[in-house]
Amino acid sequence: MLSSIIVGGGPGGLGPLLWAAQNGLLPDWLDRGLVVVERQAHLGGTLGRFGIHSDSLGGSYLECLEAAGLPPALQLLRHDPIACEMAHYRDSFPPLRLVDRFMRRLGLALATMLAERSALHLCTEARAVRLHRDGSVKVELVGPDGLDRELVARSAVIALGGRQVWPRQTLLPGLSISDCYMRHMMPSDRALTTAGLEEAQSLLAQGDEGRIVILGGSHSAYSVAGALLQLPAASGLVAGQIMIVQRREPRVFYPSRDVAVEDLYDVDAGDICPRTQRVNRMGGLRGYGREMWRQISGRPQTTPEPRVVALPIQQFSAVELRNVIEQAVMVIPCFGYRSTMLPIFDAQGARLALNAEAGGTAVGEGSRLLLHDGTILPNLFGIGLGTGYRLPPSMGGEPNFNGQANSLWLYQNDIGAVIYRAIHDLPQVSAVKASAAVAAA
Repeated sequence: MLSSIIVGGGPGGLGPLLWAAQNGLLPDWLDRGLVVVERQAHLGGTLGRFGIHSDSLGGSYLECLEAAGLPPALQLLRHDPIACEMAHYRDSFPPLRLVDRFMRRLGLALATMLAERSALHLCTEARAVRLHRDGSVKVELVGPDGLDRELVARSAVIALGGRQVWPRQTLLPGLSISDCYMRHMMPSDRALTTAGLEEAQSLLAQGDEGRIVILGGSHSAYSVAGALLQLPAASGLVAGQIMIVQRREPRVFYPSRDVAVEDLYDVDAGDICPRTQRVNRMGGLRGYGREMWRQISGRPQTTPEPRVVALPIQQFSAVELRNVIEQAVMVIPCFGYRSTMLPIFDAQGARLALNAEAGGTAVGEGSRLLLHDGTILPNLFGIGLGTGYRLPPSMGGEPNFNGQANSLWLYQNDIGAVIYRAIHDLPQVSAVKASAAVAAA
């Protein structure tokens, strides 16, 4: 029986593999039986469709190649032309098109190792997961030839990426976004793509003086504002024409308290990560989104940006906000992501109610999948965008942070380690008992 099936070969799915590779454990994991299933024709994800820059420094991407225990197939990448190009951004924020090329190159090296052991299924879609009484899990697949297949293992990791949630989002009491008629609506995951920005350019070029309303105060919201201002047609925008409507002021990342104070940013003791002494290490705006906020808020040594205004949603009544939305030339919801899940069935064939499908966090302790009633599935794991993993104190992070940790560095390090160790610590008898308990429930 296989040890593990990883469903999804994007940045999240590669995280545990790269942690194992950095620590010299990947060959042994492959020997135990590891299979990766990916719907695309390559590993590494699809970040290249985005027309913006990363909010992680280039050095964060290169770090996985610096470990002493790295397998030879990955050691060769240290001098690869794409890695050398990424090195130019070691202390700055690379474009996501470059990040995509780098991740695909990593994926190609890992794919070579996997293919040598017939442990890779590309152009293959997972349809469902079924729990067995003996503690194993079965993943049902459809291959590139359209034929059904099955893989059975002691554990599975779901890493299918995130999906945006917005259609039923409540904005104010008595008003949800689905109540509003919008002339042109573009969720942030499209607005930040090259195609979405081209569409926005076309709309702005028409010279309509209506507002562009960005709903949400996350990193995506400020990144959208910054990306729109880079469009040629943005030169014609007037003061306040881009409006960010947010529930609260965003938290902002700083490398230290002293740097934050110099930037006139108020720092609470709970904003400081005890592990790194960084301010808002996990929950703060970074990269170009951070610089957009600094311009809007008039921080020292910035050029003020009058074309964008950030307003608290509380200053609007439901009627006023609906009017603002319906009169806007474009509305861009930025409400975050939920993890994409597979249907999961128990040993009797009944579909289990996942917490992620009910709008909650996908994973609990040990990055294990959660049922809606709080039950943890012992040998099913989730990683990647939208899973809602909460960092334990041992991983650091500011005490005031209560959001979900979405970080490629964490996937390849702390979270990847958590999943790897949990998989390899699964005793067969415990898996049987836990599976039976779930089935009995």
